[in-house]
Parts: sequence; structure tokens; C-alpha cells
Amino acid sequence: MVNPGAFQGLRKQFLMNEKPAYKAGVLGGYAGDALANIQRCYFRRFPIDLPHDQEPMVQFLASVNDNAPDRVEEVVELDDLTLEEVEAAVSKMKARRKLVEYRKAVRALVVLCT
Repeated sequence: MVNPGAFQGLRKQFLMNEKPAYKAGVLGGYAGDALANIQRCYFRRFPIDLPHDQEPMVQFLASVNDNAPDRVEEVVELDDLTLEEVEAAVSKMKARRKLVEYRKAVRALVVLCT
């Protein structure tokens, strides 16, 4: 059976639509910035907390504004937490960071290789 690839549905469609922007970045000498912008727009449409096999709601996609300021992550006050709660918060943060780094790396490969 043929490998269907890492991206399906709306995710793949979004990345394929961004190929001209990436190509312009490569030709213009700003490929890194173009890729960062593609990733920023991707995560606005497909949040890291959304399972990779689940499509976002059409209403959510229609509400995405790429010109809006980036969302700031909630700051956790460690003074008010127990040691177990701090460890859980740090573990959650590390897992999220690892997932973001992985998905960025996979997206970069998809944009570069297709």
C-alpha cells in the first residue's frame, strides 16, 4: 500500500496553496521568513491542540485573521501550585513544545520537497 503522506485534506490543500509564496521567498532570498510565515498561518488554521487527523470547523477557518496579533500563551503562576502541579505544567509545556517543533520540521520538509 502506498504511503498517503503526512498531510491530508485541508492541511495538504493549505500547504499546496502556499507553494508560490515559498517559491517567491526562495527566489527573493527570504526563504526562511517565507517558511516562518507559512508556519504561522498554518498554526492559526490548524492549532497544535487539534488532533492531526481532525479537520477544523468551517466557521473556525472563516474566522482566521492572519493580520491579527499572535496569541500570547497563558502564564502559569508557579507560586500558587504544588510541586506535582508544577511538574505537570512543565511536562505539558515540554510535550507541546516538542510537538510544535516536530510539526514545523515536517511542514518544512513538505513545502521544500513538493
